[in-house]
Amino acid sequence: MLLQQLLVLILTQFVLSYKFTEDNWNSFDAYGVKLATNDGVVAQARNNDAQFILQFAPFNPSNLSSPCQIDYPGLATGDMNFIYSIDVPKVVSYDASVVFIGENTDNSSSPYPFIGHLLVNSSCETTYNMYYFTSFGHDEFFVHSIDPSGQIAYGFSSQFAFSYDLQTHSINYLAQWPFANFTPHAVDVSSSYVAIIAGFINGTQNIYEPIIYMLQMNINFFTIVDTWPYIPSNDSWQATTTNRDAGSFTRKHVMSVSIHDNTSAVLIGMPSFNIVFWFSITTTNLTLLAARANGYQRGYGQSLGWSDEDGGPYPVLLGNAYSFPYQWSSSTIYWFYWDQFISDNPIMPMFPTVQCPLWVDLDQHLITIAMSTLNLVVLDSTGQVYVMLQAPEGYYPTTSVAMGINPAFSDFVSCPGGTYKYWIGVYICYPCTMGTMTLEEGSTECSLYNCNGDNSFCPLGSVTNDTYSDMLTFVSQELSYPKSPESTIFDDILIQNMFTFGSTSHCLLVSPIFWVMVMTGFIMLILLAMGILKFSKQHADTRVLIKHIFRHADLINEGELWIGGPASLALMVLLIFAYTFSQSYLNQYPIETTSPSTFACDETLRNAKFETNLQSLSTPRNEEEEPIFDLLDEQQFTLTMDFINTQQTCDTVQITQTIHAYSKVISSNCSYNRSILSLSTVLQSHTISLNYVFDDAKSIGGFRVRIYGQQLETSNSSSKIYYLVRELNFIQPFLMNNQTMAYDPNIEFQLIRVINETDSLYDGGASYYNGLWSLISLTSTSDLFLTYDDYMYYGLLKTSFSISISETTYYIKNQQEPIAKQAEIIFHNLLFTIVCLELFGLIFIVIKLVGLPLANRIRRIMEKRSNIIHPEHSSDKLYQSTDTSEYSTTV
Repeated sequence: MLLQQLLVLILTQFVLSYKFTEDNWNSFDAYGVKLATNDGVVAQARNNDAQFILQFAPFNPSNLSSPCQIDYPGLATGDMNFIYSIDVPKVVSYDASVVFIGENTDNSSSPYPFIGHLLVNSSCETTYNMYYFTSFGHDEFFVHSIDPSGQIAYGFSSQFAFSYDLQTHSINYLAQWPFANFTPHAVDVSSSYVAIIAGFINGTQNIYEPIIYMLQMNINFFTIVDTWPYIPSNDSWQATTTNRDAGSFTRKHVMSVSIHDNTSAVLIGMPSFNIVFWFSITTTNLTLLAARANGYQRGYGQSLGWSDEDGGPYPVLLGNAYSFPYQWSSSTIYWFYWDQFISDNPIMPMFPTVQCPLWVDLDQHLITIAMSTLNLVVLDSTGQVYVMLQAPEGYYPTTSVAMGINPAFSDFVSCPGGTYKYWIGVYICYPCTMGTMTLEEGSTECSLYNCNGDNSFCPLGSVTNDTYSDMLTFVSQELSYPKSPESTIFDDILIQNMFTFGSTSHCLLVSPIFWVMVMTGFIMLILLAMGILKFSKQHADTRVLIKHIFRHADLINEGELWIGGPASLALMVLLIFAYTFSQSYLNQYPIETTSPSTFACDETLRNAKFETNLQSLSTPRNEEEEPIFDLLDEQQFTLTMDFINTQQTCDTVQITQTIHAYSKVISSNCSYNRSILSLSTVLQSHTISLNYVFDDAKSIGGFRVRIYGQQLETSNSSSKIYYLVRELNFIQPFLMNNQTMAYDPNIEFQLIRVINETDSLYDGGASYYNGLWSLISLTSTSDLFLTYDDYMYYGLLKTSFSISISETTYYIKNQQEPIAKQAEIIFHNLLFTIVCLELFGLIFIVIKLVGLPLANRIRRIMEKRSNIIHPEHSSDKLYQSTDTSEYSTTV
């Protein structure tokens, strides 16, 4: 009991003797909010100057009136009044109505709180009404709010609460207040007199727990409608936050509340937990709709409000980032759609960005924001007020300049080509989606154009209806060396192609065996004709003549049998095809200069075998190879960058070249046509980096890389070796439909030496070394472009494009040599001829040993059974006797 009385005594002494520090007086966020606005006025309280600053509408950047500078009440009589916070009603009246709360800190007495009402007209004529709560001392927590119509103000401290009639300036204490162990940190009141109060309750073990009260207010009392304690999930870092130092004012534990009156939506920010809540209120309850956190830090939702642009309401909040021990590191203002708020995905900051940068005199540390219907007002830590004015349709605010001093106002600029804005407000312009475009600046809509998918390039933010169907082709001069054929022995290749039918009409027409079979059919017709002539006595001489002719044409049995003549013709057909095939096959070398092999069933047939190796540049090279490497090193490149579908021009780009860590600005040949910016640069080295910096914040749909190098050649006449570095004409487009080029893309190319060695087809002939630079991109195309969501996150920024080229430490060596040279082909054709002769001879031996005796046996059996006597029977016997005699002699 004694200890409790001692603590009360110490607390009482602290309250009676409390004095604000110099830091408090110079701070613009100590103990409350020092900024307020509506559509008619911007108001600021400046404790260090003991003044209110009021800027009246209209907020016309080109014709601003001077702000009113109004001294604090009692300043003339020596009163020291410290303003906690100020507020203005949302409804605009003729005279600006500013309600403020604070403490009188006159040195002659103990501090006591007060509430005041300031009425100011556009001529800066003022009226003050003050009420001092002399029966109460210093309070660490004192908040207030005005109903939107400006009729009643409500104030809440940790000791008392009241209503303040702004018409009669009468005070009514609210008897139900205070709540046990509760300290109010922020409050807002709706037009239906519902108050949302956020603060802390001091629980067990001095742990301060956040809680929200929903109160139905009356002039003399209030009713508790609902309560909502914030209980972090057990696995979150917020669950470990005790807020033990929340018993006195610290910036870490400030809170913010904003009610959107027309929709009954409520935003509540708790920066110490780095989270913002979106509630909905009815006459009976407070319902949580969504919450959005911002990682493991503090400061998110330090100040917030609602924007009514484009149909609203949209949350606007100040997300500060503080590091331990609560040291400021950054300030960012965000503007949310509902879908963005409920998503965990990051969104584009509204301010500051490259598109909407900080004004040079606005400090990076922002402490308070205030929203009118469409204007955003910002207060920095130095007391500078900056108003981001609503921009008309087709325009967005430009924040790099300012009109006025304090408060300062933004101007606006037109939406760039490829973007549009059909509403009034402070948000950025939207990009035209795929299949729509706008060329003009300041557009309020995009127009449709014909976009045919794969044959068109239709980016996000298009500034033209040109679909660039001629820019889609990828050009690479590399000729991939095929694998060596399965068979690299000419005998196998010859036999396979001589005795193959194939499965197509072309294969059949070029098949030697097919024409041999055709010739065999012709022979069968001859045999049939000879058989018919045998039974005709009057054509006996003709038959004998034919036999005589065919015996002389017999190459197989040297005239032994007349049938050898027709068979020799079939053999000649096969050999002619073999010789023709061999000659054509010989000329199918090298592959770079050959045409399709129409003489064979397989038109890809080549007289070449290959060997491909990947070799290190550190490997010693022989004297024959060295000149081709020298030529490759001497080839100079011209790089041409085509930036496609853009309004960037030659005057807005600067190129910086970096070679071996040395950088300098270089010139280029520049042209602009068909919304394509083309920049050609002669590269001083094969290992180089170029950076293209564009001054204007204008989108670029895509780009195309072109690298050109002239052909170089030399020779060594004594060794008959010729060296050629082929002309390089590399083209690679980087285009993605319904996306736009990123604002800091970095693309990397590597150069690979490809050396082709071609041996001579003839002994003692010339050899050739053919060199070419091969380029490969090491960058994923998706990393170079922004989707619509990406664009809405990053906004329209200035572009810095980088391309780097380097050489690999290895090279590709292709070696090509003929499968068969001329001498080898002649020899194998001779062997083939001999084999065919012997094969046909073997067939005839089989016929003579088996076929003819069998045929004669059958004939004699048939004659014995026949009763028909032929007129030429005797002569046939003579022939038979002669044939048999010939057969016997041969055997």
